[in-house]
Amino acid sequence: MAAKAKAKKASPKVKVAAKAKPKSVARKPAKTDGEWPPTSISEAKVKEATGRGWMGWFVILNLMEATSIPHKEVAKRLKEQHGAPSWWAQMIAVEYERARGGRKKNERAGGTYAVNVTKVMPASLSKLFAAATNAKTRKDWFPPGAFEETSKTKDKYWRGKWKTSRKLEFGFYSKGDGKAQIALEIGKLPSPVEVEQERAAWKKAMEKLAGFLT
Repeated sequence: MAAKAKAKKASPKVKVAAKAKPKSVARKPAKTDGEWPPTSISEAKVKEATGRGWMGWFVILNLMEATSIPHKEVAKRLKEQHGAPSWWAQMIAVEYERARGGRKKNERAGGTYAVNVTKVMPASLSKLFAAATNAKTRKDWFPPGAFEETSKTKDKYWRGKWKTSRKLEFGFYSKGDGKAQIALEIGKLPSPVEVEQERAAWKKAMEKLAGFLT
């Protein structure tokens, strides 16, 4: 007699929940000394003064392979080959170096520091230049400190020694419609602390100068 096959009860299937994959956590990029876009001078200011924004200049500098060229040569090429005014050529080169991690904020070649202050004044270029550079009136708006003039180009540049060991340079630019800009740089500062001290002092000085021109 054939044995009846006993039906096997199918064991219930147990669904095993798949292990959830750990969510990837977005990591912030490693910090560098540089900033992008630069915050020391706004996009609007650099474009107004030079005809290009930060991206335009950085493309030029990348094509130039500026990281392999000395700073002075970079600034020279920006001025002579691409039409950047002297003061702006220096600033663009410095900001590029910072963005590439080559310098600390406000640091210049040789490990010293510099500070820049700019202001658009309610006066024509010639009137601003005359008021700012006049030996008799500058004592009324300059911050305390000894200044020794070394060179002057009418309606363009004014340079000298500041507090004996520091370099002070002014640039003057027409803004049309009875307005002009004064831009200064103080170089050879020994520390970031003095950068902020000079910045505060010269911002107040610029306000005084603007008051004389109104």
